[in-house]
Amino acid sequence: MEQKERTGVLDKNRLKGAIASAGLTQNELASRIGISKNTLSSKMGGKGFFDTKQIDLICEVLGINDGETKANIFLSKSSQFRDIRAS
Repeated sequence: MEQKERTGVLDKNRLKGAIASAGLTQNELASRIGISKNTLSSKMGGKGFFDTKQIDLICEVLGINDGETKANIFLSKSSQFRDIRAS
């Protein structure tokens, strides 16, 4: 079975904004990336993680082409946690 890489902490509000900016609903995004609306909602709510393949698909569907925007959405809080632990 394929091992999926887990990601950092999601910025749900930025992802919601990106979905809206793309003119999509969460249901439409879920359908386009091949997961259920409930799974998308759960992952956006912090009950699970998007794997790297799902992140790449989401970015493709939403037209996110730059690494900084991608990181701001999918890794936004992980750097804050690193800074706290490093103190």
